[in-house]
Formats: sequence, structure tokens, C-alpha cells
Amino acid sequence: MDLIKLLIADDHAIFRLGLREFLGRKRAIRVVGEASDGNEAVEMARNLRPDVVLMDLWMPNCNGVEATRRIQAEMPEINIMVLTVSENEPDLLGAIKAGARGYLLKDDPPEQIVQAIRYVASGGTITSPRMASKLLDEFKRSQHSAPTEDLSPLSERELEVLRLVAQGESNKEIAKKLTISDNTAKTHLRNIMDKLHLANRTQAAAFATKSGLSEREDISSRH
Repeated sequence: MDLIKLLIADDHAIFRLGLREFLGRKRAIRVVGEASDGNEAVEMARNLRPDVVLMDLWMPNCNGVEATRRIQAEMPEINIMVLTVSENEPDLLGAIKAGARGYLLKDDPPEQIVQAIRYVASGGTITSPRMASKLLDEFKRSQHSAPTEDLSPLSERELEVLRLVAQGESNKEIAKKLTISDNTAKTHLRNIMDKLHLANRTQAAAFATKSGLSEREDISSRH
């Protein structure tokens, strides 16, 4: 397993210390820096280029949602995973719209947090089980209040890739399921985002869910 470089962004020093000591004992994870507010998180992301930023939401000077938005706009290759106490739906949706790939709660089991870091680092998306139902409820409301998203610009292969993205699969998992290379999977995803005018993978997953694509028959199973 490749080494995962992790940046912790949280304004509570004791929490950062405990998290750093815990994660420091885990194989293939190395904490490369700690930020105490959103502005510092953005600056350290520029300098350290971590694979994953573990982002708190409620921080001074610049909150976690804004910091996530800024990092994703400038460094989209960096994966953001929110780790917060907030179970508020607006915070969840704000983080996802900003580009976060994961949303876990601080009282989720520690090993679940470790697994989530590894999964997000590989390009996957993950949400705390307690928050997943809220996210699905919001997508259902959006489907009833807005027109169905238009998937017509996409090829059949791109539809297959987008459906798997909506199901939280990483590029590596998509490549394996569709019997293509990792680079081809990345290229398909980039083309999908260009065609649909989307900024990141999380927006692509939301688009697919709102369109109902994630609930359709597995196209690849027919081949």
C-alpha cells in the first residue's frame, strides 16, 4: 500500500494531538502537518501537497467548507475528508458541494475513520452512516423540485463510469469492474465532468444520483 500523506485541520490542539498519535500507529498513513484554521489549511495544502486533508468544519478565520472550496479550486488532486461534530444537514451539503469526498463524525469508530482515510485517498467517496440517510433525503427532494439532469451528452461507457462514481467506487475499482486501465477510468471521468460542466467527483456523483442513473440497471452486466 502506498504511503498516504495526511494533513489535519482542526482548531482544537488536544484533538489534533490525539488524532496524530492514533494515526501515527497506522500502517501507510503519515501525518505531514497540522492546521489550526481554514486559512492555514489552505496554505499548508499548497506547501505540503498531502493526499488527504482531514477537515473540521467549525474553525476560526476561515471555516472548513470555505477552506475545502479553496483547496479544491486550486488543487483538485487533493482529497478532502470532513471530520466534524456537526450532524446538521446544511453543513453536510455545504461540504459536499465544496468538493469534500467524505463526511464522518468525530464520534464514529476510530477504525472507521482510518478505513475512510484510505478509501478517500484511493479516490472513493464515503459518508458516515448517520448522515447518509440525510443526504439521500436531500437528493430525493431535489429530484422532486428540479428537472431531471440531462445525461444525453454522455456515451454508454461514460454512463457506466458515472453510475459507479455515484455508488462511491474509486477509479481503481471502476477500472477493475469495467476491465479498463486506471488511466482510462480517470480520462472518462474527466470527460464526463467537462461535458456536464462539473467541478469535481462529488458533484458528478450528486448529478448521477439526481438523474436516477445510480438506480438503473448495471449496463456493464449486459456485456
